Amino acid sequence: MKKILITGANGYIGSCLFHFLKNRFKIYGIDKNKSLNKKVLQCNILNNKKLDLIIKKIKPDLIIHLAAQSLVDETINKKKYYDNNILATNSLLSVMRINNIRNIIFSSTAAVYKQSTKPLNEKSTINALSTYAKTKLTCEKNIQRQKNIKSVILRFFNVCSALNKPVIGEFHNPETHLVPTVVYKAIYNKKIYIYGNDFSTPDGTCIRDYIHINDICSAIEKSTNYLLSNKKSVIFNIGSHKGLSNNEIVNYIKKTIKNKIDLSYVKRRKGDVSRLICDSNQIYKTLNWRAKNSHLKKIITNEILWIKKFKKKGLNRTFKNYLK
Repeated sequence: MKKILITGANGYIGSCLFHFLKNRFKIYGIDKNKSLNKKVLQCNILNNKKLDLIIKKIKPDLIIHLAAQSLVDETINKKKYYDNNILATNSLLSVMRINNIRNIIFSSTAAVYKQSTKPLNEKSTINALSTYAKTKLTCEKNIQRQKNIKSVILRFFNVCSALNKPVIGEFHNPETHLVPTVVYKAIYNKKIYIYGNDFSTPDGTCIRDYIHINDICSAIEKSTNYLLSNKKSVIFNIGSHKGLSNNEIVNYIKKTIKNKIDLSYVKRRKGDVSRLICDSNQIYKTLNWRAKNSHLKKIITNEILWIKKFKKKGLNRTFKNYLK
């Protein structure tokens, strides 16, 4: 059984992916924070010596690099993005070279693209606006420069919802993503704030392509098998191939939960574009992958199950980016 190492294994995608792949590969993880999972070791990727010791011990066939400063917030010190995205990735690549690890899957972002009224494919114009997107794009280029390391770069659109079995979902603190924020606040009758209603879209709110975490995990699994079959390096867009506005999301949640929603709009964030919709034909042609779970009913149903699960355990949430 092939050995896979996941960086950022305690995070949203990392923890879901660990469970998704654990019966398919021999899975290990690293994360800067401690984990209850004994297979996830505490290690800051910037610590070359510790990282080198771990990789020498595990000897992974492939690394899935998810660890990053992922909060899209221009108020955050830009050095954090540089350190946790660029320097950390360079540190990982250095240790991979030393240990002759030849395969990496890198989680990038659709935010590297210039906005367009048409779905975005891998050849669409690049125009990274946010610091987050700029650092992810730099990481992509640094990975592509490696002579003896093959890569699959996955440009994720808006990842959301929760795994079914076991029920695992997002638990950012503070929470910053639209779907869990609106579902939580709709259930518990809290005021909801949406960034911007002056975008150049039919209802004035920005349009995004929402991709269910199950589909993200299946795309990573197919990409893993692809790389382990000695295939060439490639970039894939990962999305549902359809766009939904913030208002459409809010209205669907309102109908599903059947609670009155107290909604207000605030000034849009710097770097937010009007629309990002995925053209995922490239990964379909290459790996026969399509999003199968990314319809609103499943996205919202699974999110509700997850929110009720962590609320039942007495876990509290804060909402920095969507205001308290």
